[in-house]
Amino acid sequence: MSFVFGCALSLLQVANPVHEIKNPRITIVELPELTIEGAKYPTIVQAGDVLYVNYFIEKNKITRLEQRRLINGAFTPPTLISASKNLMVNWADRPRFALGHDDSSLVTWLESNGHGYGIKYMFSRESGAAYTEAKWLHQDQEGAEHGFVSLVPLKLGGFFAIWLQGGAFGTEDAYQTSLMGLVINADGVLGDEFVLDDRVCDCCDTDAEIFDSGNVVVTFRDRSDDEERDIYYVRGNPLEPDSFSGAKPISLDEWKPNGCPVNGPAIASLGRHTAALTYCNKQWSTPRLQISQSNGGGKKFGLVTILSAKNTIGRADIAYLPEGIPVAAWLHTIEDEVWWVARAVPRKGMAGPREKISKSSSARNSGFISLASTATGVIACYNDGDDIGFSSIEFEQAAADVFDTEVE
Repeated sequence: MSFVFGCALSLLQVANPVHEIKNPRITIVELPELTIEGAKYPTIVQAGDVLYVNYFIEKNKITRLEQRRLINGAFTPPTLISASKNLMVNWADRPRFALGHDDSSLVTWLESNGHGYGIKYMFSRESGAAYTEAKWLHQDQEGAEHGFVSLVPLKLGGFFAIWLQGGAFGTEDAYQTSLMGLVINADGVLGDEFVLDDRVCDCCDTDAEIFDSGNVVVTFRDRSDDEERDIYYVRGNPLEPDSFSGAKPISLDEWKPNGCPVNGPAIASLGRHTAALTYCNKQWSTPRLQISQSNGGGKKFGLVTILSAKNTIGRADIAYLPEGIPVAAWLHTIEDEVWWVARAVPRKGMAGPREKISKSSSARNSGFISLASTATGVIACYNDGDDIGFSSIEFEQAAADVFDTEVE
């Protein structure tokens, strides 16, 4: 099946929204011609009519971080980002990439620093065609752990970077993790760091979205003094650090897991409409995946809709179809088999039926799924055995009377 990728962002903004339709059905088609053999732990990012894929691959016994661009349905040759001997590969903490509004781009990854690991970044003025020398993203070099980055391109140029930062070994803060942020200007120069939340879960993904107002919503798994670890968010303008609100719950589940669940939030936006995924398990016998939506630029989120209440592994992502409907994808057990699955979730009405994307496993090396919006639908990329696989997700129709209301 061939695909023509148009300017996804502009088409999404003018598309006739059908996000209030009930039971939206999606069609999923695997794209074997896009397989990247021998690669793992991908992330995919949409920028205009181009999709960027970052991944790890081993060549000549050396692990490399590479990037490819998907243009008009075909990949460009790989660009080498890093092949450092200190390169750190973490199944749960993938490299991040963002393209700015002035053809600048930013990429981050993890490297060991002798007593722990930190975040390296490179800046480009040529849409990733050539990068500056790699540098540390953060000032702190004593903390044991840094990672779980989110990157947001700012409207006036530059980027906002968010990450988790652990305390230094041998100190009273050694087991405390903070949510940090800083602005990287249009010349690739780091601004001052600031704390967004001083106590968060230590190994769950962060995610963030920016709105036309310049405000950014940052989502993360919080950690209260009594060890509740629910999904929270802060909202503010990165150019005015004091504007960030105090942390608020997206879903107040009062969950107290035994340690980090390694399942953070995912968030996507279309105009002022926002959808956030949360993963939790409190009084329920198995974990569940939920979605909460906002129609006010992320100022507040509504009641949750349960997407999956049985056999949920998580490792989820979310993106918008051109029709204005968010699609969630995650790892799920079906009759003793593990699959990447997806569901469309309208702003009002019942979620559509769950559809299979690709067979997988619950092992760590299955990693996380990554979604990106295009002019025709959503592209999913994921670990597929020893390779990276791709599938297309498109809106089909309203499944008016075919959906069983039980979630599982």
